[in-house]
Amino acid sequence: MIVEDRYFVSNYQEKKKLISLSPSGKFILYLLKQRGPLNRNEILNRTLLPKRTVAYALKMLQDDNFINKFKDKKDKRVSIYQSNI
Repeated sequence: MIVEDRYFVSNYQEKKKLISLSPSGKFILYLLKQRGPLNRNEILNRTLLPKRTVAYALKMLQDDNFINKFKDKKDKRVSIYQSNI
C-alpha cells in the first residue's frame, strides 16, 4: 500500500489547527484520508479507540472543517465521515 502523507491546507491558520489536533484526531484524519469515507463503527473497529474519544475527535475535526459528515443513502440513521483535505 502506498501511503500519501500530503495534506493540502490553504493557509497558515489551517496548518496551525492541523498541528494542534490531538493524536487521536490526527489518527482518525489520517485513516479517513487513506481509507475513504467511513462510518463511526468502522472508525471504532479500525482504530480500537474508545467511543468517547472517537466522538470527541470527530466533533473537533468537523468543527475545524477537516472532515465532512453526511447521511448514508441506504440507512439515514448512519452518519458517514469523509476527509476534506
